[in-house]
Amino acid sequence: MQKTLKLQGRAAVLAALLAFLGNARAGWEILASEILGSPAEGVAVVETQLRRNDSEGSARLVAIVLDNRSHTLRVVDNPKPRETSLSSILESRQAIGGVNGGYFEPNFTPVGLVVSSGKTSQNFKKVKLLSGIVATSPKGGVSIFRSSRFDPKAGAYSEAIQCGPMLVEDSAPVEGLNSEKIARRTAVATGSGQRCALIYLTSVTLADAAEILALPKILGAWTPATVLNLDGGSSSTLWARDIISLPEIKRVRNFLEVVPR
Repeated sequence: MQKTLKLQGRAAVLAALLAFLGNARAGWEILASEILGSPAEGVAVVETQLRRNDSEGSARLVAIVLDNRSHTLRVVDNPKPRETSLSSILESRQAIGGVNGGYFEPNFTPVGLVVSSGKTSQNFKKVKLLSGIVATSPKGGVSIFRSSRFDPKAGAYSEAIQCGPMLVEDSAPVEGLNSEKIARRTAVATGSGQRCALIYLTSVTLADAAEILALPKILGAWTPATVLNLDGGSSSTLWARDIISLPEIKRVRNFLEVVPR
């Protein structure tokens, strides 16, 4: 009898520990979410305020959410990266919205695959950090996939940027992401119902970003299935016509732009 009680006690302790660990992982909660506006039919800008459950930490998320059936993503090169900002380029193009793109060298040479309007300006690179690709097919469909699935065939993608790391896959946070370095983050996401989003997050770790972006209904009515990290930190910038402008600290080489299909 005593042995049975001891086993039951241990089981209860184990269950409590597992529950605690589960709650510790789900360290973020949504405080408020609102639609800031719509720069075009089928496109909305969503803002979400978040708080950590175990500290005084907070975060702000701003996302341009689009219906891939009516809109798609285009890669835009910055011809004068030392001088020109994302907002000035997109305003001059009368664009709907956009976010900064992939990594680049100090001399502004892109790092990893870059395809724009069907032309490859930078070749695919096999590097651990560049673990994912966001691509637009010639028909306008947007997808995010592991770099290991890269198709070298000419014409496979009309637009593409290789970046990383992957943050969310199969609607769950990717394991093993850095949980110490805090920085502004930008990302691109896809989900059910042919939905896409360009995302800006205030200073969080990569692990935090993955947790946040896997929260139920983090983007208003939906949760991303797949999320790819873009070149964040001082490169982080997001702009939506007549609604919001979050400027970069340093200039960047390329952008992802929302355009009609």
